[in-house]
Amino acid sequence: MIGQFGYSALATYGFCLIFNVRRIIGFYASIVGGLGWLVYYIFNKMGYSLAISFFLAGAVATLGSEIIARKLKTPVTSSLIPTFTPLVPGSGAYYTMLYLVNGEYEKAMEKGAETFIISIAIIFGFLVITDFFKLYTKYKNRKKRG
Repeated sequence: MIGQFGYSALATYGFCLIFNVRRIIGFYASIVGGLGWLVYYIFNKMGYSLAISFFLAGAVATLGSEIIARKLKTPVTSSLIPTFTPLVPGSGAYYTMLYLVNGEYEKAMEKGAETFIISIAIIFGFLVITDFFKLYTKYKNRKKRG
């Protein structure tokens, strides 16, 4: 499990290096990326579906990115995009295309549907946390005004 965290954090930090993300943001984003993957890994091993596992992982990655952005006073996207790196279902898209090219249409449909479900679950995790932070910010601003 430590290896899963380490490799995903390292992959996230590598993404940050390639795309010139500030070092401090890259450091924290790599920790959050590792935590996001760890959440997926733990819930998947506990027997939860791929959709639930990736939903929770996407929510954790988004929550961590929102916290990084507020603490370091940077745009959320500077930490959000790297933290999603370990979660992106790139292999699913690759195998879907491979099966299509090889004429294995049934396998392509299965892998394509799985990849689509993973993507939607990550997006819903992102949306739930982002909307929560928007509502919180509106509430906080309204309370300040009076």
